Amino acid sequence: MNGGPGLRRTEAKAFFANERTFLHWMNMSVTTGSISAALLGVAGHAHRHWGADFTVRAIGVRVLALVMMAISIGMAIYAAINFKRRGDMLVQKLDGPYDDRVLPVVLTCVMMTFLTVVWIGSIVSYMEGGST
Repeated sequence: MNGGPGLRRTEAKAFFANERTFLHWMNMSVTTGSISAALLGVAGHAHRHWGADFTVRAIGVRVLALVMMAISIGMAIYAAINFKRRGDMLVQKLDGPYDDRVLPVVLTCVMMTFLTVVWIGSIVSYMEGGST
């Protein structure tokens, strides 16, 4: 009587794990969106108040921030879709896969690229400021 797929029991902790994963993804989405919003604000202020020297940099920062904002929105959508999909799988008592191994790696690479661009930009800005 134990072996049939219709008799399997889904434990409550699996639903909580699904919800916890969703909340972690939403936390990262909001954090990324907040950083991009702050970058947009700083770029707008620099463009208006710091003169023409910062116009090119401000445009670069705006582009970077807008791409980060798009990624943040994509992360929120991804989190919602996966939460729904995994919840449906749990309700139907389906076997996995419950994990996703591709998108987290892609997002990590993209975010590391953004951080590297910002880091290189700050070094270039420091070198230009120090040489004048």
